[in-house]
Amino acid sequence: MQKQYIGNNLLVLAVSVLCGWILWRCHMILPWMFGPIVGSLIVVKGFKREIHWPHWLSELGLIMLGVQIGSSFTRQVIEDIQSHWLLIVIVNVLTLTLAIIVSYGFRKIASVNEETAILSVIPGALSQMLVMAEENKRADILVVSLTQTSRIIFVVILVPLFTLFFNEKQQNKAHLNETPLLTETLGMQHLLILIVAIVFVYVLMKKVNFPTKMLLAPIIVLILWNLTTENIFTLDAPIIATAQVIYMIRVGVQIAGLTDRLKGRIALAIAFQNILLITGTLLMVWGLQYLNDIPLNTLFLGAAPGGMAQIVLVALDTGADVAIVSSFHIFRIFFILMLIAPLIDIYLKYRAKKPS
Repeated sequence: MQKQYIGNNLLVLAVSVLCGWILWRCHMILPWMFGPIVGSLIVVKGFKREIHWPHWLSELGLIMLGVQIGSSFTRQVIEDIQSHWLLIVIVNVLTLTLAIIVSYGFRKIASVNEETAILSVIPGALSQMLVMAEENKRADILVVSLTQTSRIIFVVILVPLFTLFFNEKQQNKAHLNETPLLTETLGMQHLLILIVAIVFVYVLMKKVNFPTKMLLAPIIVLILWNLTTENIFTLDAPIIATAQVIYMIRVGVQIAGLTDRLKGRIALAIAFQNILLITGTLLMVWGLQYLNDIPLNTLFLGAAPGGMAQIVLVALDTGADVAIVSSFHIFRIFFILMLIAPLIDIYLKYRAKKPS
């Protein structure tokens, strides 16, 4: 059985790399993001193979992406982010407000109660919403889980399509190309220091059950590295492509498993809330772009209601400012954990005490 799983994993890896290479040769957007998704769907749905993609491998991919995100936080970029702190707060407040509004439509279409609807639509806090759904007796954890996890389907399809309408790719790609590559900048001793530091921070965050530690641990380490050394770098393209493949295979396998469960009113409600959230976010930032100097693509990806890992992959390929985009999502994580989740918890407990 173990040999069969290994064989299936090697098959999905080979098919994913092949699909990514074909999309890359065809100059398609996000080839190493969509390639593994297509490859996983072919193996799971077409070849009928059962895939158990190693969790540590996908986490390694996330850590590599976290290194790339953190390496973009130079001293100048951090100063730029500080000048946009108010916009970051406003965008996240508006995005979460939009999610609450959309929850009412989701509630009507899916025929679920208010507790389930609210926990289903809040973006960027999957684990926290699932924990709250488990603790709340009125919430339907199956609907919350399916809705939150299926958002990834819409994020990886709709968000890249919307970014095609923006035109800032070449400018930011040129800036990225000016940064020295990791293999040209760091020696083995530097790599060992970074690896040990990332592992140390990761273990600390794991002990306190901090979310998205795979991304935040390397981001924290690389920010400190950039502020204390002159060895600024960006990851080589093959390393970034490898990180995308080994992470997005897991996403592709998840999507393959979700497609059979998206049926009836729930499927319609999930499509409604995700399309409305993403298009509503686009319209929101379209208006906000006139109040700041952040390019529309970067602003939209910063506000987009999706996981930071998937959004950053889109940012890398479309030439958006990765540091600014990720700063929006990092703030959202803390904002939800420290303020929104406790407020929702208080509200749901208040509702639970009211007579039915």
